[in-house]
Amino acid sequence: MSDEMTFLGIDLGTTYSVVTYIDETGRPSVIRNVITNTETTPSVVYFEEESGEVIVGEAARNVARVYPHRVVERVKRSMGSEVQWDFDGHSHSAEAISALILKRLAEDARDYIGREVKQVVITVPAYFGMLERDATRNAGRIAGLDVIGIVPEPVAAALQYEMHRGDQPRTVLVYDLGGGTFDTTVIRISADLIEVLCTDGDQELGGVDWDRRLADHLLTEFIARAEPDGDPAGDEQFLSELQQTAEELKRHLSQATTRKVPIRFGGSVANVEVSRETFEDITRDYLDRTIEYTERTLGKLAAKLTIDDPAAAIDEVLLVGGSSKMPAVRARLTARWPGWQPKLHDPDLAVAKGAARYAFSRSLWDWERSGAAAPTPEEQNARITHLAQRSGVDEDALREMAAKKIVNVLPKSFGVMLTDPTVTPYRHYVEHLVHADEALPSGERVLNARTIEDGQTSVSIEIYEQAGATESPDLDANKAVDHGSGEIGGLPPLKAGSPVDITMVVDDEGLLRLHAVEPSTGKELDIEVRVSILSEAQVNEAKEVVAGITVRS
Repeated sequence: MSDEMTFLGIDLGTTYSVVTYIDETGRPSVIRNVITNTETTPSVVYFEEESGEVIVGEAARNVARVYPHRVVERVKRSMGSEVQWDFDGHSHSAEAISALILKRLAEDARDYIGREVKQVVITVPAYFGMLERDATRNAGRIAGLDVIGIVPEPVAAALQYEMHRGDQPRTVLVYDLGGGTFDTTVIRISADLIEVLCTDGDQELGGVDWDRRLADHLLTEFIARAEPDGDPAGDEQFLSELQQTAEELKRHLSQATTRKVPIRFGGSVANVEVSRETFEDITRDYLDRTIEYTERTLGKLAAKLTIDDPAAAIDEVLLVGGSSKMPAVRARLTARWPGWQPKLHDPDLAVAKGAARYAFSRSLWDWERSGAAAPTPEEQNARITHLAQRSGVDEDALREMAAKKIVNVLPKSFGVMLTDPTVTPYRHYVEHLVHADEALPSGERVLNARTIEDGQTSVSIEIYEQAGATESPDLDANKAVDHGSGEIGGLPPLKAGSPVDITMVVDDEGLLRLHAVEPSTGKELDIEVRVSILSEAQVNEAKEVVAGITVRS
């Protein structure tokens, strides 16, 4: 395959990551870890103390048992936050830690394919807000990659799934229970369209929570049986080992109904037997939460389509994410919705494979990113023919893949802060202009705001994004958007209640544009912002630091 055809799809997971590309046969191919020869790489980063080098993957995961304070795990849960990790006098953001994982994956791809690869599509949970999505984009940039797309994981899974189906339109619910995040998404799939209808979820709920609960159970049983000297709950190394034991046990209990686990601490040893029934019982509340989110998603679907029985509108249910392999998941879904027949859809790899398909199709239309004029239909056909010949992919299949339109939805609402002057002290709240589950790009939304005091000579505007699971006007249920504020100044003294017209629109890549005008003077304010934690200078600084770090497996 030629250099121009090598685009990567990366599933940057909470616990494991996968990198794929479209091979010479036209199929998504998983790039195996060059050291372990496995399809997945643990999303674990270990900072070596003396060498200053970084280890990513299985070796880092193993070292966590000995030096847990030098290891970063589950960084995906911190994307979009300002958390920092300090090692040897240097601070590392969540984006920088993720960049080290991405750098290792890209180097594995280089060694596997035999050439440098820069252009990538990275997937994110459907319920990631714009802040978290841009943090993921910045992680790719810090890793030295050209991020040509950020794609919701259920969309990627659906893109991989629909390639094996006919053209019959269908509505699919994707139940995605990954290592650290959970979401449910309803997608309508037709011959030329993948359209997200609605989504819901929790970026603080995933397989690691089942692991922790199981580890707590193992610890309690071990103490009761072995009565060890000392306090195993205070031993960081022991707890790290126990966490990994719990993860392995969870996998075994998806196949076996019971399993004995030997546990050692100091001179004490005990065999703890755990049944699948016990495991399912102690984690039942987590599974119940996924059902609640699924019900909420169906409620959104009912409102969007104005139907009474949204469950009946679902043609297929796809189970995605490694933790969806737990037998209790399918059993619980079919118990709640008897008409459903949930299917495991290559749960560990479907997302990465779909990302590779998306990345491959983007190679056809690189003119969109270069700013060049759109090609004529004849030029498009010539491009498809050329790439089909270079890649070996069937020309009709390539044309179908390229023609597939993807419509995403806004994961969380955006608005501006307003002030209610009728109460003392003044109450600040958020008026949302664009709402969760609106198709992207959003239409232009208009707000007729008012000044609040006589004599105002300026108007300040601040943009906020929904912070919680549901939209609320309360200020503390929203978060200010970085660089999302401005002021219209130099106005003549205005009367209270004077109009200020505000319009807002969000494009399909998450770029938010706000335009405000004070009508009597025509003075305007324009804010164009990609919701982000890091400034451009911080991204460039982190990029230099990561470029200078040797990353090994």
